[in-house]
Amino acid sequence: MKRMKIISLLAMSVAICAAASEDWKEIPLDSCRKVPGLAESMMGLCLEGKTLYAIGGGTLYALDVSEPANPTVLGSLDGMDNNRQVVSQNGFVYVVSRETGLRIVDARDPRNLKLRSRYDSVEFATGIDVVGTTAFLSERINGVEVVDVADPDNPKHVCIRKTGESQSNRYRGGYLYSGEWGGGAVTVFDAHDLKNFGEIGELELGGFGDGLEIDGDYLYCSTGHDARNRHEREVSDPIGAGRGLDIFSLADPANPKWISRVNFPVFKPRNEDFWTVRVAKGYAFCCDSHNGFFVVDVRDIVHPKLVSRLCIPQKGKDWPSGAISSCAVGVGCVYVSSAPGGLWVVPFKGVAPPARPKGAPPANAGYQEAYPTDADKFFVYRPKASGQARTVTIRGDVAYAAFGDAGLHVLRLSKDGFTKLGELSGSHRVTDCCFVGDRLVTAEGLDGFAVYDLPSPVEFREVTRRSSVNGSSVAFWCWPVEGDMVMLSARGSYDFYSLADFRAEKPLLRFFATCQWDKYPADGALGGRFPVLFPYRGLIWLDVAAAKPKLISKPERGELPVFGTQQGGVCLFGGDRYLYTVSVNRKPAFAFVDRNGGLSDPIMDYAACGIPRAEGSLVLLTHRSGRKASVWDFAEPTKPKLLRKYSLTGNPDIGAFFRGKAVIPAGHQGLIMEK
Repeated sequence: MKRMKIISLLAMSVAICAAASEDWKEIPLDSCRKVPGLAESMMGLCLEGKTLYAIGGGTLYALDVSEPANPTVLGSLDGMDNNRQVVSQNGFVYVVSRETGLRIVDARDPRNLKLRSRYDSVEFATGIDVVGTTAFLSERINGVEVVDVADPDNPKHVCIRKTGESQSNRYRGGYLYSGEWGGGAVTVFDAHDLKNFGEIGELELGGFGDGLEIDGDYLYCSTGHDARNRHEREVSDPIGAGRGLDIFSLADPANPKWISRVNFPVFKPRNEDFWTVRVAKGYAFCCDSHNGFFVVDVRDIVHPKLVSRLCIPQKGKDWPSGAISSCAVGVGCVYVSSAPGGLWVVPFKGVAPPARPKGAPPANAGYQEAYPTDADKFFVYRPKASGQARTVTIRGDVAYAAFGDAGLHVLRLSKDGFTKLGELSGSHRVTDCCFVGDRLVTAEGLDGFAVYDLPSPVEFREVTRRSSVNGSSVAFWCWPVEGDMVMLSARGSYDFYSLADFRAEKPLLRFFATCQWDKYPADGALGGRFPVLFPYRGLIWLDVAAAKPKLISKPERGELPVFGTQQGGVCLFGGDRYLYTVSVNRKPAFAFVDRNGGLSDPIMDYAACGIPRAEGSLVLLTHRSGRKASVWDFAEPTKPKLLRKYSLTGNPDIGAFFRGKAVIPAGHQGLIMEK
């Protein structure tokens, strides 16, 4: 089906945009009941039969709601990490945990929850819907990933489609709708056949996009933060005015038509992005983060009306509520979660869990996209098992490549391409590896971080192992720093350890630098100084010369006119400085920075987007979400020359060079090397 832009014009439908009415009422908190025995920071909720599944504080809870107003805990399972959304189907529960991917839990006995698998998603798994044996994962700027979950012990990648910034999604009858965050939109996909899964349209929203629900012939879209698109032109100040609910007709599901919108009170602080909507018995129940929980009367779909709000006060904050994160409709009540604030039962007479028929699941659910490679330009290596090439580290002519769910593979590099030498035995799932001195450090997911001696390239002798860091259950990334110092991460904090005391209870240093969307540390220290990119701010500098590292400086928001972006990075260059990919007035550029933080004038007018790695005068840039790579010649540092640029079929991670040729871990395309 041909992709078309779907614009919300008055000529296309009856269109009403209602301001937040003045006659809505606050729901008294003392009329509600807090469920005891759960984490204080609660997130996603879903109801299946008489079991409510709730996630919070890294734990999945199964609650008996046979008495709807008095949920009781049946069982729980820890290790969910940064849990965000949860769905259930036929006794299996699917939890998306942002940076640590998808977890599949066997809940057929809710008193004895069992983790069946953890799937290594391409990016932050933020939203989810499941139909049949197919899971759709919303993964922000990388879009929507499709996963085959027919075997709960071995989920397999099907494909991924780039979108603006997918936060949540809903499937029905061969169509998938994805709520896009910053762009304020819904992307419409034809999902009848996964061999032809693709975008066919886009809907404009009145604010930042996120949560969706389908009820009857209508699509309900919860929005937040700032006004967008047509609504932005209707308000005097768009900041904080994008909170509300857009409603579309699905009479033609391929071409939804905008019907109406209701706006919630303006709330300007930019904090958690939790905008969820559920619909039952003519009412839409909307979570608007710190702005509260709203009830909208949608019995007259053209004239939706805000009728009430619930706030759960957060101690020490002057905003209306703790962050309302999710809700689920029960019998005569709505279950509402807050982070912080816990789980609450909110009485609502006459409602009941809605039926949500999803229609026929997609055809060819077991399909796996081919991810072709241009054989004239690249050699390619892909393991037999399903897994994405995440990391390559090269020692001489031997490459150690981490393939996520497919483990760690050892390859010999030559002018003729790749020759497999072996792999790390066992069921290890490896997302990163690096050399610290002569020892190989690996990040092995649920099995933690490990250190190996290598008597030969394929002989792994385990020296020591530790669980993950900072309370996470998943080991994800590792970087060499200086001497025997290594930096470990579960994509939350950065934690420094010495190999001599690798299992220490506390790290030598721990710091945070916003979300780890990508690998932002440099590839080594210079004169005892080590930089880490703080996206949209600048570089964090650390002193790593001594046995215990120290944080020297951390940029504040808006401190620098030149800063690294979510897709940028920093690397050693020339032995005496770092090369830094930056943004100047929203235009990509190069800059050099010395060990003291001295920044050169930006080198403008270059498509310099990506994370750099250098060998001599050659520089390789890889752009993961854009599926791009490029090779540059910096023989004249202020006048770099673009030598080669590539559009890849996979999502590339940080690359390296082998004898002047780029070696790129290109996600599900495999490990590729220039010919």
